[in-house]
Amino acid sequence: MTIKEAINVRHSVRRYLDVQIEEEKVQQLKEVVAELNQRLDLHIQLVLDDKEVSTKNGKPKYGAFENAYNYFVLAGKKCSNLNEKLGYAGEYLALYCTTLGLGTCFVGLSYTNNKEKYLLEKDEKLDLVMYVGYSNGTEHNRKSKTYDEVARGENVPEWFKLGVEAALKAPTALNQQKFILEYKDGKVKAKAQLGVYTHTDLGIVKCNFEIGSDMDGSIWL
Repeated sequence: MTIKEAINVRHSVRRYLDVQIEEEKVQQLKEVVAELNQRLDLHIQLVLDDKEVSTKNGKPKYGAFENAYNYFVLAGKKCSNLNEKLGYAGEYLALYCTTLGLGTCFVGLSYTNNKEKYLLEKDEKLDLVMYVGYSNGTEHNRKSKTYDEVARGENVPEWFKLGVEAALKAPTALNQQKFILEYKDGKVKAKAQLGVYTHTDLGIVKCNFEIGSDMDGSIWL
């Protein structure tokens, strides 16, 4: 499975099998994390077998988790676009995990902040975590906005349409999909609307757009 194909397969997983991720796959994940950290100046970390962190006080705010012991700490140096960068990197990791047969779920409001399991510098901030593991069960399909509800522009090229279609398959907080993608003179302007974690969502959306359109970061205004 390719990263692009993973866009159509990835879904949020809350229930995981109580099994360890194979060492070979762990090493592959760590290599991708290292590449993203270097390229985007982040401090993402992979925490394994942390059975104290699965839920917040045993009662997660948004849906129950099961056997959620492995997770990525999505963090980096404080800056104006940190949330967007972490969203972008987190989504790439989610898609990569999908190619390995692993499920994932972004969590921003319902996890225990177990600081003993990772390291942050004074100028760094944790935005959210992303659970990872083997799925235990099938997740329900979510509703999605239409192309016309999120896309703007006239005489748009095919790559823009493909990018928007991929963006609409991206996970967003509370499934709010509060973003607008506007095509203008060969470039794309991505705008986050008001809502919870919308700037993180924008990074997630941009990642899917680039992969779906076969374009790179130079397209953004």
